[in-house]
Amino acid sequence: MELTINTASKRAYVQLKGTIDEAGAEELKTRIRQLHLDNLQELVFDFAAVKHIGSAGIGKLLLFYKDMAPRGGSLRIENASAPIFDLLTTLKLDTIFIISR
Repeated sequence: MELTINTASKRAYVQLKGTIDEAGAEELKTRIRQLHLDNLQELVFDFAAVKHIGSAGIGKLLLFYKDMAPRGGSLRIENASAPIFDLLTTLKLDTIFIISR
């Protein structure tokens, strides 16, 4: 998995590429935690180039949401492929953060 992070003001934009497996999820966690989430209002993940997300990746998204929500922060997933969109909405994750294709 490859990831690029751009920050502006109180927003972090994370572009992901490849498969978010267990190793990718740990790398994602490490990189996001380096951002000092206390200073962010929004985390945006671009899934345009994500081919698959496993349970470890989904767990990390929930962890980031848990870190952001108590401070009024939000998490958003953009450009999800149809299978990933269907998976995330089947898991009802669209009830806690925004998911778009």
